[in-house]
Amino acid sequence: MSSNANTIDLYAQLPKNVKSKSGAPTDVPMDPATGKFTPAFIERVIDTEKSDVNAKVAYSDRVKGRMLLLTNPFKDKTSKLDKIGDAGVGKKSGRKKITAKEKRQLKIYDIPEEARRYELFLPLHRLWTKYISSLFGDRDIASQLADAKQQQQALGRLIKADLHGAKLSVERSKCPNFVGISGIVAQETKNAFKLITPDNRLVVVPKTRCVFALELSSDSQCLIYGDQFMYRASERAAKKFKPKPTVDL
Repeated sequence: MSSNANTIDLYAQLPKNVKSKSGAPTDVPMDPATGKFTPAFIERVIDTEKSDVNAKVAYSDRVKGRMLLLTNPFKDKTSKLDKIGDAGVGKKSGRKKITAKEKRQLKIYDIPEEARRYELFLPLHRLWTKYISSLFGDRDIASQLADAKQQQQALGRLIKADLHGAKLSVERSKCPNFVGISGIVAQETKNAFKLITPDNRLVVVPKTRCVFALELSSDSQCLIYGDQFMYRASERAAKKFKPKPTVDL
């Protein structure tokens, strides 16, 4: 097999003229208009009165014969923390949050008509019964509330407990129409309880001027004065309550 004389040796040393060149090539043809514009632009940008830099020296040292990138490369400003989900959709940091009025218009917290059935909330009540038992250490709740030594500690736990799923009944009220209403707590707001009654109705009972009976177990219950319960469930969990006198209805 004969060797070709014109074959280039890939492993041969580079010529000296190639080694001496560093950076971008200087023999790139330039448009005459560009050659006149660039020095004039440098002189306009550099204010000789406020700066000690000579425009001609700056052009010859930093611009002439160099390849410069005049536009900034595209940069994705969306960080990993600003991405939503696996799709990586960018989230606007200055986006306005949804307001309470918009939530009411969208009916986010409304319970649909087909879901207002008492039997659908019975599993929630059974779950709440286990929750309140574990909150009192699986001991008899009635005995703890009756014991003078354990009463304050037990009431402190009870007043911060979540009541979603509990059975409430209205014992006394300034409005006689609310007296006798009972059901499972479906929602609790700052000013009212939303109860699902056994006849599959959703009743909104205001807390103010109402006294509720909270069923803790089959043989024990506790009275709740609505005027002292005017907090959201999340606020009650973090609030430090102080004993206050109660004016009975």
